[in-house]
Amino acid sequence: MPLASLGGEFHFVIHDMESDAAAWSPREVVIHTRTDLEGGLIFILENPTPRTHVFEAPGLFEQTVEGAEAPTVKPLRVYVAPGETVRVQVSTEQLKREPGTDASRVQTCPFFCPLHGADEASRSTIRVVP
Repeated sequence: MPLASLGGEFHFVIHDMESDAAAWSPREVVIHTRTDLEGGLIFILENPTPRTHVFEAPGLFEQTVEGAEAPTVKPLRVYVAPGETVRVQVSTEQLKREPGTDASRVQTCPFFCPLHGADEASRSTIRVVP
């Protein structure tokens, strides 16, 4: 019997493009705060290309836990080597809405590979919706 997922898990794959550029896919991801943030948020980053890429998402944070220490967060910028798949725990604290705030507001975060294209054409988008 397969284990049920306790949170949102999203899979991203990098693709090389013309002119030495690269782009992550899917081009748009929607994260629902009511369902995808319960139990954690995981990004799975896959690099089937022959060169190292970076997954950068300004406004999102990676959460790391080392031993019995309290979790730490840092801006989400992950290097993914050729042929590697990396699993990243994403902090949900910045994505949760506080009671009394405008819950209808959609948060938008771009994500891209800053090594091979930070221009608008190679950027993808994460939308966080209530």
